Order: sequence, then structure tokens, then C-alpha cells
Amino acid sequence: MNEPDTALQQRLQELEEQNRMLLEFTELSSEWFWEQDQEFRFVRFFGMSTEKLHRSQQLFIGRRRWEMPVMGVSAEEIEAHKACYQQHQPFHDFEYQVEGDNGVIQRYSVSGYPFYDANGDFAGYRGTGRNLTELRQAQASAAHSKSQLLQILQGNPVPVFVLDTAHRISHWNRACEALTGIKAIMAIGSTESWRGFYAEPRPSMADLVVDQASEAEIRRHYSGKLRSSPLTSGAYETEEFFPEMSDHGLWLNINVSPLHDSAGNLIGAVETLQDISHRVEAEQAEQQRHQELCQAHAELQATLQQLAEAKKLASLGRMIAGVAHELNTPLGNILLGLSSHQSSLEHLQSAYQSQTLSKAQLESHILDTEKSLGLIEQNLSRSINLINRLQELAGDPDQGQSQQFNPFQIVEEVIALSDRECSQRRISIHNRVPPALNFHSYKAAFEQVLFILIENALTHAFPEERGGQIELDARISEQQLCLSVADNGIGLTEQTRNNAFDPFFSSNLGQGNTGLGLYRAYTLITAVMGGTVTLQDNNPGLSVQIRLPAGTG
Repeated sequence: MNEPDTALQQRLQELEEQNRMLLEFTELSSEWFWEQDQEFRFVRFFGMSTEKLHRSQQLFIGRRRWEMPVMGVSAEEIEAHKACYQQHQPFHDFEYQVEGDNGVIQRYSVSGYPFYDANGDFAGYRGTGRNLTELRQAQASAAHSKSQLLQILQGNPVPVFVLDTAHRISHWNRACEALTGIKAIMAIGSTESWRGFYAEPRPSMADLVVDQASEAEIRRHYSGKLRSSPLTSGAYETEEFFPEMSDHGLWLNINVSPLHDSAGNLIGAVETLQDISHRVEAEQAEQQRHQELCQAHAELQATLQQLAEAKKLASLGRMIAGVAHELNTPLGNILLGLSSHQSSLEHLQSAYQSQTLSKAQLESHILDTEKSLGLIEQNLSRSINLINRLQELAGDPDQGQSQQFNPFQIVEEVIALSDRECSQRRISIHNRVPPALNFHSYKAAFEQVLFILIENALTHAFPEERGGQIELDARISEQQLCLSVADNGIGLTEQTRNNAFDPFFSSNLGQGNTGLGLYRAYTLITAVMGGTVTLQDNNPGLSVQIRLPAGTG
């Protein structure tokens, strides 16, 4: 074989390899291939993607494209397509619709080129086709979603605007128009998102988020309650006052979030604004009311303090009057005894000097002296006892250490001290305190309180020749001893109950009662044992209710 034959053979092999490669690429292509004759009728379809026609190829073979039930294009577009064929011109991306085998409308995009035979005569068209049905459906769905989102954005009562990475406004809803007074047609496309909010150019929070500014930089522009979002990275929220907005300024809540594409790249920021002026004004008004209430409370406390001081002065006046009244009687009796003794002594001295003193006169003087001294001694003791009671109340009571004791046993001991008087007056005292109950407090103070209350009941609750009963009960509730001392006596009037714990208050003042008993009991209960005491109508009689906290130790 000569050299020309060898070169030809090598060239043929190269062409066969290129054809094989082209065939492989054709099989791998996502498009199908078609061919038409010189009369523009389909003669064949080939390639691996012909199944994407979703329509039998036989419905195409022997027919021109415009002879099929083509949809989705106008008559003018069909005529322009036919003219392109008549002129043997190439065409690209001609889209039309046909009904598929499954009844679903299929949308095709085709491109074609004329081809010629070896003699240069027109032989037909060859081209590619793609099924765009799914793509156009996805695009339509995306457009529908975009339209819905746009409607949602426009119909949202919350003002919203969106910036792209070039700080251009891409969205400005109707609520934002109403808030700022700037129409969307004037705002969209501009980079001046500050207008409507500020008097001079400055970055909005959306601008700062688009620039990915640091939190410190954002705080430099927004001094309010700035906080980062716990849900969205790079998102911020704040509350700011805008003095340039409206007639008197507006308080706005601002939320800004970055926008990212599917790859995570920043594509802009969305800012929402909410007018919270009414809420802030309400909070400020509430704060003002709170301050006024605090001031009124302070004034009330001062008034109460003044009233307390006035009450103390009134109590002091009653106490002084009581002390004067109680001391006046024994001191008067002492003075009377001294005067009587002085008169008897003068008569005795006169009889002695005149030497007329008789035995009978001397015996009479001795008898008068004994009576006077007895009267003086009795009233001195009464005065000294009253002064001792006053000293006891004035001093800081020392009741020793808190200790464990049995209330039932102490009640029994106190009752025993009054057995004789109760028997004579037909008064019974019942101890209902549980015997197993133990309590930790000041035992001596507890004993004194019980004695005072029983003594007070015997003195005031039961007039002479009127029997009755006194009942004592106790229980533990919430680490407190609840003690009740109740009688079925004559009870107290409301005025007497209101003043019962005042010093020197007594319904029998001037009849041997100082009015210091319940005051002493009140002091022991509240100041020493840290408890509370109240008086209640027992219908009939009176009930004294005491609550004592448990001590430690």
C-alpha cells in the first residue's frame, strides 16, 4: 500500500473515532435530536432523551410542526416560524406546547439548522429539543410563591423594607409607606433607607447588617435596648425613639435579619418596624404613677408616723392621768392618816402640858395612832406596788433563754393558783391543751402571759355572784403555737377591745385596777416572744387568740 492510501486510511479511522465520540455525547445529552426533510416533515427522532417527549414519535413523523395541535404560541409567532423555515434560516429556542400521551400539556423548546446534500441543494432541517415542562412548572410555582410573598409583604400591617447587598431598597410595603410618608415608587431602587426616619443621612440598621458591622458598631448608632437574636445569627432587635417622625416623635421596635441564598451567601437584609409609642407611653405613664404612688406612700408613712407619735402622746397622756389617778388615792389616804395622827398627837400634848392627861385619853391616842399607821402602811404598799409595776413595764424585759417546755403543764400550774377563788365564785377553768404537746420559746414569759389573762378574765369577765367558765386550748400550725384563752363572761365593747392593750386603760379604773395587765401581756407576746395577739367576740364572752413562733436553741 502506497503512502497516499495509508494517509487516507488513517484519516478514515480518525473520522470514525470522531463519529463514535459524537454518538456517545449524543447518548449522554439531556436533549433529543430530530430531523426533517426538504418539505419540513419530521422523519426521525434519536438520542437517549426521546422519552422526554412524553408523546409517541409516530404522531410527529410525516407531519410539519405547525400541522400538529400546537398551543402556547400566537398565530403571528407561528407565521414567523414558518417564514424562517421558508427562508431556510436557523432558529433557536422556539417554545410551544402540545398535549402529551398522559393528557398533561408538554412544553418544548427546539432549535434547528438547515442542512444541504453533496450538491449543495437544501435537504431539510436537523435540530435539538428539550422538554421544559418541569422547568416552567417550577418557574411558575416560584413566580406564584413570589407573588404570594409579595402580597403577604404588601398586606402585612407591619412596616417592612428590604435591602440588597448594594444597599438598594428592593421592597417597601404599604405599611412602610403609611409609617414614613414615603411612597414605594420613590423608595425602591434608592440607597437612602434613612429617609422618613432621620433628618440627616445615616445608616439604617439594615445597612449595618448588610455591611456585617460588629455589634459594637451597631450600638454606636443605636443606643437603645439593642439585643442580638437568639434564633438567627447576625439578627438584631432594638427599641428607639425617632423625634423626627410624626408631630411628637415615635417609639419604634426594630427587627433586622440578614438574607442568604441557598448557598449561604449574604444577599441583603430585611427590616421590620413596629410603632410601640402607645405601649411606651403607657409604660412611662405607669412608671410616673408608680413614682407618684411611691411619693404618696412616703407621705402616708410620714402621716402614719405622725399619727403614731400623736397616739403615743395620747397614750402617754392617758398613762399620766392613770398614774395620777391611781397614786392620788393612796397618797390622799396617807395624808389623811398623817393629819389624823397629827391632830391626835396635838390633843395628847395639850392634855399632858395642862396635866389633865388621863388614861382614857392615852388609850384613845394609841388606838388612833394604830389606825393611822395601818392606813399609811396599806397605802404606801399600794403606791410602791404601782411604782414597781411601772418600772417593770418601762424596763427591757429579760426573760432568760428560749427553752423547750410543756404548755399543758404550765397551764395546770397557773390554774392551780386560782383554784380557791374559782371555787368561791363558781368559775371553772378547763385545760384543753394536748398533754403531749411541747414547744420551744420563753417559758417565764409564757407563764406570765397565762397568769395575766386568767387574772384579767376573773377580774373583768364575771361580775360578783355570776359563775362561768374559762377554756384554754393550743395546737401547732406552721411551726407556730396557736393558743386560745376564751371565757363566756360579759365580753368587751368594741371601744374597749380597740384600747385594751393600751397602758393604763381599764374599764374599772379607780377601782383597784391599774390597766397595766393586758399591756404587760401584749409586750411579752410581741416584744419578747415575737408573736401576735388579737381579741375576738366569743358570743358570749371574749376570746384571746395568740400565735407564737417556735424558738431555736
